[in-house]
Amino acid sequence: MKLNIRVLISVVISAVLLGLTVAFCLREWMPTNAPEWILWGAMVLVGVNAIYRIITLAPMLTKKE
Repeated sequence: MKLNIRVLISVVISAVLLGLTVAFCLREWMPTNAPEWILWGAMVLVGVNAIYRIITLAPMLTKKE
């Protein structure tokens, strides 16, 4: 049961991180200079990482102990 709670908390944190990343990328759409593009690209990578974590952790929620 403790593993399920840990996985659930990790999925929720990843979902919140994904939401913040999407909000940032939509707010900062079409950066104008190089540092802004680098930050925007880094946030896209953070979002992709959050999606990957959700995909890998979600099957663990259905496992029976």
